[in-house]
Amino acid sequence: MTYRYVVYDIHKTLKKNFDDADITVNQVLYWVMVVANKIRAQHDLLVNTDMFTSTYCPVEILTDEKGRKYIDLPTSIMSLPNNAGVVYMSYNIDTNCCSGPAFAQTFFQPINMGEVQGLYLDTYTKPSVKQPYFYRVGDRVNGINVNRLYLLGLECVDVLDLEIAIKSTLDPKTLCNLDDDLVVPDELIQDLTMEVLQMGRFVMMIPEERVNQGEDEVQMQNYRTPKVPESQNYSTQTPES
Repeated sequence: MTYRYVVYDIHKTLKKNFDDADITVNQVLYWVMVVANKIRAQHDLLVNTDMFTSTYCPVEILTDEKGRKYIDLPTSIMSLPNNAGVVYMSYNIDTNCCSGPAFAQTFFQPINMGEVQGLYLDTYTKPSVKQPYFYRVGDRVNGINVNRLYLLGLECVDVLDLEIAIKSTLDPKTLCNLDDDLVVPDELIQDLTMEVLQMGRFVMMIPEERVNQGEDEVQMQNYRTPKVPESQNYSTQTPES
């Protein structure tokens, strides 16, 4: 199912109900992507599917001003429990990059930022080259907007890049073609359509959009109501006898 089919079908339905409303295709497209992201996350939590998984390799490992190693996420990811939006991260321990059978090599384990200190208190959980961890910083670092995964256990080795698989979200900024596939299970397209229609009807509850005038407002702007002549007062004089 493509974006064009779904978006134009919903746009046509909304225009039939609100023929004088200013509803654009771009607006409907945004609604579709917002609802689709919600449905995709709910479906993934229910069945744990790889339908929404994307892989990236190589992803360069960088170092910030404090000497901490990190990667920039290549795209937006689902906000799932226990950082499940990251399916896996791995690198080849022999080559210190993602070349070779990186998928079957060393894996990074997810951890919350507040739990990092506890890792170093136990020998069995301490981050190392063979047991690396990652935590996410998805808002700001020193006032700069970021979307990063910080890496633990690679402080003493020079790893160049890694491979990552993530469960991505739909981003309106990256969509260039309405004929691209809308990656939502076909059996959930009906649910998506119904939710977007409900969203459109809710928007139409704005006071100035509640009344359907049944006519084009643009044409009415050029129409002038004819002026009715003002009534004149005539004084009646009684003739002198």
